[in-house]
Amino acid sequence: MNQHDDIRDLLTLAAAGALDAAEQRQVEEHLRQCPGCRAELESWQRLTGALEALPTPQAPPGLVERTRGRLESQAVAGAQHRRKQVLIFTLTVCAWMFSVLTWLGFRMISGQVGQVLGVSSITLTAGWAAYTLVSWLMTGLATAMLGKRYQQEGRTA
Repeated sequence: MNQHDDIRDLLTLAAAGALDAAEQRQVEEHLRQCPGCRAELESWQRLTGALEALPTPQAPPGLVERTRGRLESQAVAGAQHRRKQVLIFTLTVCAWMFSVLTWLGFRMISGQVGQVLGVSSITLTAGWAAYTLVSWLMTGLATAMLGKRYQQEGRTA
C-alpha cells in the first residue's frame, strides 16, 4: 500500500474527528496536494454531519427502574428457591439420620425390652424394621409433597 491509500483509509476517521494529532497533520498535508482526497473527505464530512443531525433514540421512561426491579425480584426468588431446596434436603437428611440413630439405640436395648414385654428379639427387630421403613417412606413422601408445593408457588409468583 502506498501513502495515498493509507490516507484514504484515514479519511472516514478524519471526518468523524477521531484521529490523533500526528495522523491529523499527515492527512492535512496530503489534502493540500490531492483534490480527490479533499473531495472524498468533504463527502464523508457531509455524511457525518447528517448522521449527527439525526435524533438520538431515547429509552422509554422508567425502563431502567423496571429492569432493575425485575432483576432484583429474580435474584430474591432464586435465593428463596435455593433456601427451600436446602431446607428440604436438610429435613430429609435429619429425619433419616434420626431413624438410623434410633435404630442403633433400639438394637442396644432390644434385649432388655423384649424381656420386659415378653416378646422375642426377632419380633422386636421385625417391628422396628417395619417402623423404620414406614418412617423413611413417609419422610420421602413429605419431602416430595413439600417440593411440589414449593415448585407450584414458584410458578404462580
